[in-house]
Amino acid sequence: MKLIKSLSPLLLAAMLASGCTSTGGLGESDGAEQERYSAFSAITHPSSWYRELFDSADSGLQHEYSILVARSYIKEKNYEKAKLWLKFAREHSLTQLQESKVHLATAYLYYSQQMYQKSLEELKSVYVRSMSRLENANYYVILANTQNRMGSKIEAYHNYVALNQFIEETDSATLLKNQKAIVTLLMDMSQSQRDQIRNSGRSDLDVGYVEFAENRLIAGEKADKQWLDKYPDHPAQLLVGTRLAAPSGSNPVKFSSDADISHIAVIMPFSGKLASYGDAFRQGIIMAQREKGLTSSIRYYDSNTADIGAVYNQAVNDGAGFVIGPLTKENVSKVISGGVQVPTLAINSFDNISADNAYFFALTPENEGAQAAKKIRRDGHHTPLLLVPNTEKGSRIINGFRRQWTDYFGDGGDIVIRRFLNKQDASNAIDTGLTGTGVDAIYVCGSALEVSMLKEEINGKFEGDYDFYITSNSNPGNLRASVTRKMKDINIGDMPWLLDDYDLKSDISDNLDSSNLSVLTFFALGYDSVSVAPELSSMAGSRRSVDGLTGTITVDPDGKLVTGFKWVRIP
Repeated sequence: MKLIKSLSPLLLAAMLASGCTSTGGLGESDGAEQERYSAFSAITHPSSWYRELFDSADSGLQHEYSILVARSYIKEKNYEKAKLWLKFAREHSLTQLQESKVHLATAYLYYSQQMYQKSLEELKSVYVRSMSRLENANYYVILANTQNRMGSKIEAYHNYVALNQFIEETDSATLLKNQKAIVTLLMDMSQSQRDQIRNSGRSDLDVGYVEFAENRLIAGEKADKQWLDKYPDHPAQLLVGTRLAAPSGSNPVKFSSDADISHIAVIMPFSGKLASYGDAFRQGIIMAQREKGLTSSIRYYDSNTADIGAVYNQAVNDGAGFVIGPLTKENVSKVISGGVQVPTLAINSFDNISADNAYFFALTPENEGAQAAKKIRRDGHHTPLLLVPNTEKGSRIINGFRRQWTDYFGDGGDIVIRRFLNKQDASNAIDTGLTGTGVDAIYVCGSALEVSMLKEEINGKFEGDYDFYITSNSNPGNLRASVTRKMKDINIGDMPWLLDDYDLKSDISDNLDSSNLSVLTFFALGYDSVSVAPELSSMAGSRRSVDGLTGTITVDPDGKLVTGFKWVRIP
């Protein structure tokens, strides 16, 4: 994973769960006898120091200090010793409060081991009403981060907001970090998720957070003053003028260099409504074996036959040293939360879920937007107009474009964003997007027919030779001649597999519908998944790339496989 940015929600986990805020905190002491500590005081010494603290304490403090010792071992990643000390604390708990503290520390142990479902189970047993302000802060940050890592973004949002009340008003640094956690999480949500929070009817607090996040996605820091005029007392006012980016995860992920790819398990839907995708994926793997001479033994498992955890465990018990799959977000989340036992390449992707030895491979809308931003910037443009449907996918494309534009290239120019739902919206978007804005390139996200109509209207209304860009969303495969003529000279970025002539396409025509783009996409994903399996650990630790059917593949520090598009100009 990437190193933590200051705005990552999970930065709070490291701070609060280890007691490293001034919320009820205690400073460092040169001697154990000089201060009385609580179970969730800051861990500022090695475990041996806390062992001495425990040994010298009277019996009334030993329960509290046994949890401190356990937490010091968790910080050192000595999980077995942490378990022993938590077992001691559990056995010596006399009150409900003491039991709650043990459950809370155990939840943090599981969280640190990336066993998120078990962490949630422990948190269910915590009686927060009896706990101190600092202990409540630990509870809410572990709960929110666990939900975030499991993809439950709305629940995580509400618990980050609840955390506000347990941070001391004088602790401005932690208050600021929590506001960043809340807003960056909202920026990373889909439009429908933000609308759900906005329409929940809770309070202006939620609406203010949502509006701040959406303003940042559309206009950056320029909209802060207008927002502040509307919400002068809102907690997010701490972020006014502060640059934000999307959350990037938590602790660095580790990737094993000794993955056993001699036995590979493939877990995909081979029955049910997604069976055609699973079959295309398997055909891609079979073709890669033949074309590349791969000698791995591959066994296939239908993800629809049983609970995905049981299917995954069966694959590992059958001797798999590497797993490809599963596919759906729900199943990937369950596998990650249950523990990644061997290197695993999931065929989906999350912004806030990761684990050691877990890789993620998906052709996401965010990457589609990012690839367009790279190409437009590489072509020397500074003020692109984005014409994007007002849908969840459209929001994700905008997010990916904005991140790439600002994070990779710096501010370097403005982005003009216009969204549309129908023809009239699109016509208005063109008028307002191109009038007095200095636009020098246009990226259109829409069907091939929509792109051709928009291009024709722009050329009819405005003088100027704009460069047009489209990506896979606009590639229907075989275009009608009338549509192709209207799309001439447009730059299209997509998988090489869909833009180039491959002999493989004729080879698979008997087994797959080669006119179905979704089928062709999953064939390419299967082909590339098994092709890069032997290379993943070395790719994760370097900038090395591999050319595949889906594009030029790299592995980012989070374990995500990123595909670079091929760009061609429609003749």
